[in-house]
Amino acid sequence: MIELRQLKYFAKVAELQHFGRAAEELHVVQPALSRQVKQLEDELGVELFERLPRGVRLTQAGVLLLERTSHLLADVDRMVAATKLAAQGRTGFLRVGFADGTIYSGHLPQIIKQFRKQYPDIELELIPASSVSQSELLANGSINIGFVYWLPSNVDQIDHHDIHSERIVLAVPKSSPLSFNKSIKLRDLKNQPFVWIKRSNSPMYYDLILSQCTKAGLTLNVVQEGTTESIMLSLVAAEIGITFITESAQRRKPDNVVLVEIKDLDATITLKAMWRSDEYTPAIREFLTVVKKSSE
Repeated sequence: MIELRQLKYFAKVAELQHFGRAAEELHVVQPALSRQVKQLEDELGVELFERLPRGVRLTQAGVLLLERTSHLLADVDRMVAATKLAAQGRTGFLRVGFADGTIYSGHLPQIIKQFRKQYPDIELELIPASSVSQSELLANGSINIGFVYWLPSNVDQIDHHDIHSERIVLAVPKSSPLSFNKSIKLRDLKNQPFVWIKRSNSPMYYDLILSQCTKAGLTLNVVQEGTTESIMLSLVAAEIGITFITESAQRRKPDNVVLVEIKDLDATITLKAMWRSDEYTPAIREFLTVVKKSSE
């Protein structure tokens, strides 16, 4: 069987056209070098060198083998380098899930930008999914890291890092009389048409808001349901109704939508990065280093 060492020895002799000088550069004794090359020739059943009075010259078979060997040794070098980088977390592949709205606070885009700058050889696949869906994707290995506002119930198997908290405000069309208020109270929203989500889309967010409304004696008059913050803002812009939204919506809302503070709504949500406790690869470790620095 041909050994990689034999090919390296052969390539060096072919480069220098001399066994003695090749042995010096390889830091081996010449008899050992000659023996390895002879074993290579015996394995192949061909002569690779013409032995000259002073040095050697490649045979036609040797020329062909040198060409192939050069490619092979270069591939081996690249393989070794890539393996070392992977062990350091500098190459690899990560699937990153994110809920609609997590990109609008500005934190997630900055994390992605900084990570790509520091680790250009790690490929990222960005997968949009709700916080609820990401729990399943993380469990079955479809994503490595998720950016969510709500953690799954099986937190014992999940590690997480809090990135940024933001308040919940009210989004109203500019044509609404509510838009002229700097702040309002929940009781001021009685009989107002609401655009709202189904509980199954985000049960913890739904319960957080509805508990506050119930406490204030407000029953939502839901005229249209939406599935994402982007859709909800579009429906508000179309004057279908008003809705609760994160304050970061200020960066992406349509021009004819106004955000109003709600004095007695004690509700904030926190952007979190989550990952499986039993999965902490070098690439994940380096990604989380960037995540944690972003929230300092």
